Amino acid sequence: GYLLIILILLVVTNGITYGVTSIQSESVSYTKKDGKLTTVKSALDELINTSLTKIDELQEKVTDYETGINYLADVAQIGDYVDYDAGTWNETKDKPSDSTPGEFGGYTAGESRGTSVACYGTTIPPYRGWRVLKVDESSKTVTVIHAGIPECYYFHHGNGNSNDLKKLNDRGKQYVDPKYAETGRSVIDTDVKFDKTNDLRTIKVYYWLATDAGGESMFSVTSVGDTINHNGSYVFGYRPVIVLKSKILTTGIGTDEFGQQAWTLVAKK
Repeated sequence: GYLLIILILLVVTNGITYGVTSIQSESVSYTKKDGKLTTVKSALDELINTSLTKIDELQEKVTDYETGINYLADVAQIGDYVDYDAGTWNETKDKPSDSTPGEFGGYTAGESRGTSVACYGTTIPPYRGWRVLKVDESSKTVTVIHAGIPECYYFHHGNGNSNDLKKLNDRGKQYVDPKYAETGRSVIDTDVKFDKTNDLRTIKVYYWLATDAGGESMFSVTSVGDTINHNGSYVFGYRPVIVLKSKILTTGIGTDEFGQQAWTLVAKK
């Protein structure tokens, strides 16, 4: 049967306002640009749903901007510090020795995991806290990396590296704050494809990369920023990488636990 639909629809799409009035029947159809046949009612339903979704998204943004809150992904730049808190160590563990291959250590109970420690030698990197590594604007997701090295790892040449790579990546999970973060893992070679003068890559100490270098070797970044395939046994730094949740918010620049200027974090409700 015929159904009289009196509809006044105002939709703003790409800055253009459309008006539709008095559609006489849901059976009226037409051919779209892609050659597919559709009814006027179906087209209007699709337009209405799309428009309502856009309105909800815009309202959400308006509410955020009115309260001085932005998506972190919209304002943060690669290299910026972020006030992320990975918690504190609940135990003290010495730096791994020659008798403990495949072990982590070098940290102190009660100390923030945002601090840096000495692993290869006595040099402590002059960087602490967390920095923006990647920004995905489409998903509003930000990935951060430890600015220095919070702990050490001992790779022993001759044991193979598959178990070491798994250990390095699994270790990142303990740096995940579920309020703000989705996942944690180890830094890999593609994370630090920066010029050697960039202190996101070169942090003045050696650290491992969880990138396969062959069954008996491990890659590391040296204190001067070179990537080396190691066929020896060493205690180098461990650098975690954290993927924050999509649409994490920020109220702007504040300070982190070390007094550094850093973006604040606000969990999305």
